[in-house]
Amino acid sequence: MRLEKIKTQGLAHLSYFLSADGEAAVIDPRRDIDIYLDLAREEGSVIKHVFETHRNEDLLSGAPVLKEETGAKVWHGPNPEKPIQYAAETREGDTFEIGGALLKVLETPGHTDDSLSYVLYDKSFEEGPVGVFTGDALFIGDVGRTDFYPDRKREVAGLLYDSLEKLLGLGDQCLVYPAHGAGSVCGSGMADREFSSIGHEKLNNPSLQIDDREAFIDAKVAENHYIPPYFRRMEEGNMEGTEAAPPAPLPASPARLLDPGDAVCLDVRGIFDFAGGHRTGSLCIPDDMLAAFAGWLLPGDKPVLLVARDDDQAVDAA
Repeated sequence: MRLEKIKTQGLAHLSYFLSADGEAAVIDPRRDIDIYLDLAREEGSVIKHVFETHRNEDLLSGAPVLKEETGAKVWHGPNPEKPIQYAAETREGDTFEIGGALLKVLETPGHTDDSLSYVLYDKSFEEGPVGVFTGDALFIGDVGRTDFYPDRKREVAGLLYDSLEKLLGLGDQCLVYPAHGAGSVCGSGMADREFSSIGHEKLNNPSLQIDDREAFIDAKVAENHYIPPYFRRMEEGNMEGTEAAPPAPLPASPARLLDPGDAVCLDVRGIFDFAGGHRTGSLCIPDDMLAAFAGWLLPGDKPVLLVARDDDQAVDAA
């Protein structure tokens, strides 16, 4: 059995590639799917399943793209805001075999109504699960935010408390594989590491020290999180499905800088290059900061004219 974690820098998004005995699954894939295809080729495995833990708000899911590319079946939880066009529904108690690995579904609502966790078992060993993919229900050092349903804030906070109780019941040995790490806007106070266990979180996660359900609800309701403006666009895209990311930006003549039309001029060279000279009215977001800030600053309905040092930087930024 092989388990690989794939981190998307800037968003601190974590996805996972699981393979065993020639079969593979991907959990919470990002939109640029080449890394999963490369891992499958390296392992000589076939991607049979794609599992989503919830409707993501901070990135576009690669699940529909993987489905189109590999023929894998995509699975999503019950009670989404709108039907997930590219996915079939799975519920608590469902099981999936990936070679010698077994995944069991837990419904863990609270962060979103459709949140699931997938419990990982090694079929060669009978005593307890190896790990659990918790999505945004349980992080390392924190738990998921519950402010997406302001009209039901106490209800959904209570749902998260109940979901966490389920997860704690998996046993101290169970490793935790969340969908985000430190720096994500999907939580706060996450530990600056990406490995933990149920036992360690039970002892050290501040939110899990609150034993009383009503006190936990009070604490969650009192939290203040910001909602980035691009969240709604991501939510809609993750219900309807999205296409593969363009492989490379189209080259443009420098003359376009004289008259960019309605395009946004985005300078990704870096702050020192930008300070040395730039087109009036252009926006500077260095390429290594795009994942964190592009969604805040770029409109979703206009083309982008990239200004980069070279072809490689332009491709990375795109």
